[in-house]
Parts: sequence; structure tokens; C-alpha cells
Amino acid sequence: MITTNTFVPFVKSENSENKFYLSQLTSEYEEGVAITTGTKINCKKLTIALKAGDKITINGTSLTLFADAAVDAVEFYVKAITLENPLELYSNIAIDEDNMFVQYQRKTEGTIGGMAVTADSIGALQYADGVYTFPAVDPNYVKILPRDFMVNDDATPADATPAVFGDGTNTGVSIEDTSQELIATVNIPHGTTATEVAVWGSNTTKSVEVYEMNINANGKGSTIGTGTTNGSAIDITDTASTSFNYLMIKIIVSSANHRIWGGKVTLTQN
Repeated sequence: MITTNTFVPFVKSENSENKFYLSQLTSEYEEGVAITTGTKINCKKLTIALKAGDKITINGTSLTLFADAAVDAVEFYVKAITLENPLELYSNIAIDEDNMFVQYQRKTEGTIGGMAVTADSIGALQYADGVYTFPAVDPNYVKILPRDFMVNDDATPADATPAVFGDGTNTGVSIEDTSQELIATVNIPHGTTATEVAVWGSNTTKSVEVYEMNINANGKGSTIGTGTTNGSAIDITDTASTSFNYLMIKIIVSSANHRIWGGKVTLTQN
């Protein structure tokens, strides 16, 4: 059997018959012209509204919109580019199909529901090295604030001496009865695991005990980590978030003069 090699020319996407034309140019720009950001391009009335960052093509040249353009607008503004090909009068203005294919398959720019999109983020949500983070909402830790502390029931009567916050020269949470301890309860955010606890106070030698507890069960069980109030990381048994669990952090302050400033629970992504 005899075979022959038949040359079939490569057809670029620009040569496709199925084009979505938006308008036509009513001015022209020569090859080699350096268009600066914010340059106005004149056209016939646009058939759809365009948004800053949208990609269009004219004579095979991809242009990026610098600003929004309304339906029926007869001009639009583009970002800087040096033209390799001329933009001729009455050239068709089309959707950049190469860019549209990429964005359809793997969204890397523009917006979704008003949230800016990049190759590794959408709005405040970021993704890197297999980890999702919300930089604006403390994704890697939870602060233990003064409001999170209460006293236990070791004093008599238990409700006679609540925890107090000093707001003068010396700040922090303290007890009023030396038989009391300070208790903080901290949620473990969904999708994370608590790995460490740190507590800071005016006395750096006070004992800290950490327990895993549940909102649907009685009892605190055994400690999952112990340390002191010197701010050093207290290693705890890795505790993944469930629908019911949280951390209880107990601080044995032993004196009304010892103040606790706060703490932090370190998290990792599940």
C-alpha cells in the first residue's frame, strides 16, 4: 500500500469562523505604536458591557481593558501594549477566545460574584502548597482574649468573686480569691487542628493545663498538654475540630496579684 503525506495547514484559533464580535474600530493604529495605559480606542457602539481586565482581540492582537465600558459606548480604554500588527479601520473587535478557554477551564483572573480572582486566590481565600487560608480571619491561630476567661468554682460561694480585668497601669485578668483558677474556653475552627497553646502573664511561672472538652458531654478527662505562662508554645495532643469539641485552658494563678494578658492557640489545616 502506498501512502502519501498530505500537508494540512495549522488553523489558529484566530481563524475560526465562530466569532463573537463586539464592535468595529472607527480609528486605526499603526504597527509598532506604543499604546500607553489608559489610551482611548474609538469604536462603533459596543454590543455588551466590558469590565476592567477583560481581554479582547483585534486583528489577532490581544488587548486588556483598563476601565469598564458600558453597552453602546463608542470608546474604551486599554492597558499598555506595543502593537506588533496594525489595528485597521473597521477591524472587528472580538472576545479573546484563547483567554476565554483558559478562564473557562481554570479561572485565573477577573471576578466571581464581585470577588477578585487570581491564579491562587478568590477574594480573601488563598491556596498555596495544598493549604487554603483566609489571611483576614486568623487562619493559623485563635487569640485567647481577656473576655474568654472566667473563674472556676473553687471559691465559696463560687459566684461571689468573679474574674476582673485591670484597666489601669497594670492590665490583665486576675482572680480575687486565691483558691480560684482562671479558665478559658476556646473553639477549634472547622477544618483545622489545634497543635499548640501559649499563655502570657505578669508572672511567667504559673501552671497551664489544657483539656479537650465537648459541648454535648460531661467531664474534662486528662490533660492534653501542660506548660507555664511564659508565652512559650505548649505542645498539646493534636486535636482536630469536630462538631462538638473545644479546648479548656486552666491557669493556676494562685495570687490576686498575678495577671493574665491573653493567649493563643496554634492551628494547622486538616
